[in-house]
Amino acid sequence: MKSFIKYGLWTGTISGLWGIGCFTIVGWMNTAFFHQSIPATEIRSYSGLFSILILVVGIYLGMREVKRKNDDALSYGVAVKTGIIISLITGVVVCLFTLLYCNVINPGYADFMVKDTGKALAAAGKAPEEISRRLEGVRKEFTTSAQVMMALVGQTVVGSIVSLILGLFIRSKK
Repeated sequence: MKSFIKYGLWTGTISGLWGIGCFTIVGWMNTAFFHQSIPATEIRSYSGLFSILILVVGIYLGMREVKRKNDDALSYGVAVKTGIIISLITGVVVCLFTLLYCNVINPGYADFMVKDTGKALAAAGKAPEEISRRLEGVRKEFTTSAQVMMALVGQTVVGSIVSLILGLFIRSKK
């Protein structure tokens, strides 16, 4: 199996499991132990940041393996191409996990996020008109299709940027 396929599948699987685990376990702990003191959007933000770290590690390991397989020779272009392909595969796998989560594990995810955001806005003292206006955007943002597209685009764009940077350090300097 090609290194970029292997690392893309592994990175996507780890990232997808992290996302599902974070939303499920941390969400449950938030309800059971912390009495909803941590807004769901905050949990989602932190889990997304850690997902970026997972992506960076996956790209780095994939580039390093390609370099090792080529007798420690790796051009910048091949390094970047490897990273971008890993990112794209990771994005597709994360999309599948997102579909699984939004349609099977937690089909009420979008409604929950809208309610949680409404509570947070009300607690922040926002006017009812502003809350209503913002919640319309939140409803669109948390539809399953929007979540899938954000996963694909986010993983691919962030991974491409990471690939451009890591490629400078991983490439052969000969």
